[in-house]
Amino acid sequence: MAWGRGTMADGPVLGVLSPFLGGWYFGGVIEGIARVASGAGAAVVAIQTLDAGTDQLELIEPPHPPHPLAWEHAAGFVVIVNAASAKYLHEIQATGRPVVVVSHDYPELECPTVFPDNRVGVRAAVEHLIRHGHRRIAFAGFMGALDQRERYETYRQTLIDNGLAPDPGLIFEAVDNQQAGGEGAAHAMLAAGLPSTAVLTGTDLNAIGVMRVLTAAGCRLPADQAIIGFDDLTDASFTEPRLTTIRQSLFEVGSTAAEALLSAMDGSGGRPVRHEVATRLVVRESCGCPAPEFPDSQADAVRAPETLRAEGRSQYRERTRLRRALSSQYDISLDLLRSHEEDPRQLGWLRRTSARAGCLGLWTETPGPGDQRLDIVGHFRRPAPSSALPPVLASGFPPPAILDAARAEPGTLTFVVPVRVRDRDWGLLATVDRVDLQAATGREPINQWAALLTVALDYQAVLRTLREQTEQLRASALYDHLTGLPNRAHFLQLLAAAIAPGPERRPDVAVLFVDLDGFKLINDTFGHAVGDQVLVEVADRLRTGLGDHGTAGRFGGDEFLVLLDALDDDHAPATMAQRIQASLNQPYWLAGRHLVVTASIGIAHAHHAPLADAASLVRAADEAMYRAKSRRAGSQVLFQLGTGDEA
Repeated sequence: MAWGRGTMADGPVLGVLSPFLGGWYFGGVIEGIARVASGAGAAVVAIQTLDAGTDQLELIEPPHPPHPLAWEHAAGFVVIVNAASAKYLHEIQATGRPVVVVSHDYPELECPTVFPDNRVGVRAAVEHLIRHGHRRIAFAGFMGALDQRERYETYRQTLIDNGLAPDPGLIFEAVDNQQAGGEGAAHAMLAAGLPSTAVLTGTDLNAIGVMRVLTAAGCRLPADQAIIGFDDLTDASFTEPRLTTIRQSLFEVGSTAAEALLSAMDGSGGRPVRHEVATRLVVRESCGCPAPEFPDSQADAVRAPETLRAEGRSQYRERTRLRRALSSQYDISLDLLRSHEEDPRQLGWLRRTSARAGCLGLWTETPGPGDQRLDIVGHFRRPAPSSALPPVLASGFPPPAILDAARAEPGTLTFVVPVRVRDRDWGLLATVDRVDLQAATGREPINQWAALLTVALDYQAVLRTLREQTEQLRASALYDHLTGLPNRAHFLQLLAAAIAPGPERRPDVAVLFVDLDGFKLINDTFGHAVGDQVLVEVADRLRTGLGDHGTAGRFGGDEFLVLLDALDDDHAPATMAQRIQASLNQPYWLAGRHLVVTASIGIAHAHHAPLADAASLVRAADEAMYRAKSRRAGSQVLFQLGTGDEA
């Protein structure tokens, strides 16, 4: 079978672009994709297109991913709702990679789409309410989503087909597909005097929000208001009354999308078409139907206790899962917040998770659009220890080793989340794990990990900046900003330490006071910029000439100090002074010409004087320097502290 672009040696890779990577909706679709891919010998890379830590939101404008993530691996992409801009998807198609879109239409693109059959399910729901005798049926939903608009249009057409005129006063728009959106719609219904006797909602969460507000307002459900939702979430079975709803199989939506993509990849798909996955009405009590009576057959009576025990075991497992998940997330959060103790980039914290493998890629340069390079700074693999991975481009992320880890663990796939929160973009986190269907949308563990990792890296950067600033302040306080030599205050500290009483005191210490002859003329003739270059060159020659036998410092202006605390026969003060003079007297090639600067040097030798202090040594060397200068520029004078003699 010819798979074309993006095919790896072990089989093709299916890319998935999704706003989120878990929860009942996105996780359900991804689970269906992964199951079909596994049967076809394909791997899956699921990429979150929203920033880490993004809460559940309704996408009005699709994001435009700045990088060609996993394009080198993926032979095609399934796009869940409007996870990426039409421009980005067109760029994918331009490389020869097919695209299949779930529950969204891009007018600019020609590609297969997959939708739940909104029309069949909604028509059945509205006609069910009509059979209950309802004539004033409201609609409450989020009109910003294509699915919801299709449900609304079907609701409206079904009323017309049954001889009922749609009433604009019975339309209550929700701000989102969540419970809060339903609560807002319910408040609007109450403010309008509750003009309906029944309401069809765009989602189960909308329905639960409506039920909560109406119940709190004293309404009797379903007597005062019958309610039908859409999705058949687990929660629908536990509302009071239990929620009648339209069931859509997200697993089938995902599997249909994967099959359409595989067909497009091998060229057997034909012209792009819209695929629809069947929906059906699940009747419970919120629509006005009676609750099922207690089983009256002997067989049902025998089965009932076992059913209760099974439900009890299921609830126990769920409580245990929640307790472990909370404990795990707590431990991981602490690990990531202790970034000053253990580097989170090494991914040691992944050992607390169910992930089988993972890696962290950080941008090697300021993030921007295009196929930028990432350094793989951390790599985790269970149970074997991880080894270093080479840098990759965004198109080659995650590295093949991560995809291999997913192939080696049946039931797992590779997830990629940006380590980015608003304007702080560090790179990409990839993990190999199973789909999390239990987490609330936007609360998936990997989403939280990437957000906390972003904060931890920000914290590390702040600490690094503070250390650098502290070091800069220290350097400014102790070192001359032009030459980098110890300044006067720091030189005196070093000198005081060298002559301090104690077992580590050096027996002989000398100070050279170096003054540049003719430096003022260079400054006046060629300017201070050239003069500064001379001072920098002088400092370099002093460092080179002293080596390990002394320390140079800048006293100020054109004056330098030298601490000699490693004296021996070959490095006597006078000998060192002569070497320094010979070095400094060499011409300087600056401003396009040779400049000559000589040095007069005063020498102060403590010579076992027990009462010598740093300031007196420097004063003595300064005095000796002026005596040398008064004799002849470029000469030297030795002043031995303790004797007062001049040599």
